[in-house]
Amino acid sequence: MLDLRKVKILQAIVDDYVETTKPVGSDRLIEQYHFECKSATMRNEMAELAEMGYLIQPHTSAGRIPSSLGYRYYVDRLMSHKKSLTPVEKKFADSLKREVESEVENILQQTSRILSELTTCASVVTDMDLDGVTLRRTHLVEADSRHVLLVLLFSSGQVEHRLLEVDKVPSPSALQALSNFMDSIVAEVNLGSIPASMMRVQIPSELSHYKALLSRIFDHLTQTASQISERRVFVEGTGRMLQHPEFKDVQRLENLLNALEQRSLLCQMLSQAMESYGEATVIIGEENVWNQMQDCSIVTTSYYIGERRAGFIGVIGPTRMRYDRAVASVRLMANSLSTVLTNLSLA
Repeated sequence: MLDLRKVKILQAIVDDYVETTKPVGSDRLIEQYHFECKSATMRNEMAELAEMGYLIQPHTSAGRIPSSLGYRYYVDRLMSHKKSLTPVEKKFADSLKREVESEVENILQQTSRILSELTTCASVVTDMDLDGVTLRRTHLVEADSRHVLLVLLFSSGQVEHRLLEVDKVPSPSALQALSNFMDSIVAEVNLGSIPASMMRVQIPSELSHYKALLSRIFDHLTQTASQISERRVFVEGTGRMLQHPEFKDVQRLENLLNALEQRSLLCQMLSQAMESYGEATVIIGEENVWNQMQDCSIVTTSYYIGERRAGFIGVIGPTRMRYDRAVASVRLMANSLSTVLTNLSLA
């Protein structure tokens, strides 16, 4: 356990280093943060914090900066969420709720963009986990004299469109009959079960004239179910990382960019989010088992559709990040995204 003075020194060093990006010396702590002690006493306190693993000295004769352990102590015990986001920033985050008429992909991309702007970090949002998602209904409508539009509505709120070329467009009543037939086969069927459902189809005699069109619909439906079952990861704000002096180092930047390209591993990292709704997990520097990310910290949480955890959202930035802002922003955007997608799925 740290005594009260060491706690205050650690907090001051974290706050100062995050703000200035410069190692913090004993004289600056005394002058800037009004510690009532001599420089020699302050240096001894800082040396003890370093021996305990909370501070490191990047260069000989330089001041001290927090270690991963120091940041961990700060995040777990000292960080305040008060005033971490301004009312204007919270209102900006609420702009996501105006995207309710958009397709899910646009909503996820917009979420990632807003989160990156709030934190000046790279933001990551995974696509929804579609385990348990079903096809709610199909709809066929004439697009023009040679094309039929196939519309697929899923229980997650996703809407997919496919344009099918035909020799002759069926009548409106025939299109409705075909839509009803498709719904009788696949409505409320889990995405993963759709291909098997298609294989067992017996086309009724009254629709046998449209066997070729139905075959094409089956193919498109199977392909669509397969495509949207693949987990996508939306990344925004990689260019913002150049605003942080840590990533002026070419090797660090290259490691980060390479990591952001590996979408499946990103998904695994974000999945370390806690089960509790609205909570956030903070993974700091060397705590990350992925070597390429040990110069970075990750703040991540889950977003939900109703009570079901649907995916993950987070930010990746330098260990010298504003953790209070990052945690508050990730929570805020996760809650907004959950609200939008829940309303969309109920629509």
